[in-house]
Amino acid sequence: SNHPGKKPFEVIKIEGRTQVLWPVHCVQGTENARVLVDNNLFMAIVQKGRDTRYDSYSGFMDDGGAKTEMDQILKRNGIQKLIVYGIATDYCVKATAIDAADAGYKVFVIEGLCKGVAPETSAKALKEMKAKGITIWKELDLQKIKTF
Repeated sequence: SNHPGKKPFEVIKIEGRTQVLWPVHCVQGTENARVLVDNNLFMAIVQKGRDTRYDSYSGFMDDGGAKTEMDQILKRNGIQKLIVYGIATDYCVKATAIDAADAGYKVFVIEGLCKGVAPETSAKALKEMKAKGITIWKELDLQKIKTF
């Protein structure tokens, strides 16, 4: 972790909030944070995790409540359906998908394109997302999405 004397996965309190200390990952400007597909496919790239006091699981806001520009960009471009996938199913994918559903988007999570921290927490996250009206598919089917 980035906290002196602390190890990854320890839990601490920061400003009254419980925080899991994750292994260092996706550090801006490093090879492990680079975009893996053609940048020409994107209308915008939303930055998250910019406030070191708070974790930023969701693409819509950090755990302190500070919003990213995600919702504004999507609304400005008339986007109503979102496909969410990535790592980790049980944290970032779940938080982004739930925040998107709460903001009124039709959300699809592609389970086969996700990887969780642990099988148990991933299964629980998928159930939570389904309970929020999020559509969970094993694989991506763009033709099927058009019918929703």
